[in-house]
Amino acid sequence: MWMRLDVIRKNRECIIPDISRTYHFGSSGLNMNPYFQDHYFSKHPLNTHSDVQLRAVESMRKEEYELTIHSLFRQASVLDHSKDPCKENFIPNTVGMTYVMYISMESEKDFDHWMKLSTCFHLWDLDARGFHKGLWRFWLKGNHILVVGHPYSPYSSKYKPSGVSALKLASPKR
Repeated sequence: MWMRLDVIRKNRECIIPDISRTYHFGSSGLNMNPYFQDHYFSKHPLNTHSDVQLRAVESMRKEEYELTIHSLFRQASVLDHSKDPCKENFIPNTVGMTYVMYISMESEKDFDHWMKLSTCFHLWDLDARGFHKGLWRFWLKGNHILVVGHPYSPYSSKYKPSGVSALKLASPKR
């Protein structure tokens, strides 16, 4: 929780796993109650394997990471922005593909559409975290997904096709 504060981060980014290996176990207390614990955290994936091997850790350095990101964009297929991203068929039933989508994001702190999208995908949606220059990366249905905030992200001006409009999501139904 403390790494999300700008004053602590000092322009650094936190490298996080694709699936969290942490879980909020406290079902009651100052910031939690049993209903919220069960309702919210039971929907989020949790890796229970203790022998996870990290791969390509050297690619997490700033320069190498940027090269990786640009490579992912060059191989990515743009998802169909005419479909509802909260529907099951938005992400194709493929495995091993890289897909990109663009959401509205006007500034560094404009997370409204990301928060709605993360709820649809059952990702962390209590605050915005784990993004890089207005870009979120994660895996869904066996596919690598890139979500780009437009026009804020520099990746948007470089890679967004002119015929694609950034998605503006309505509030999801919980």
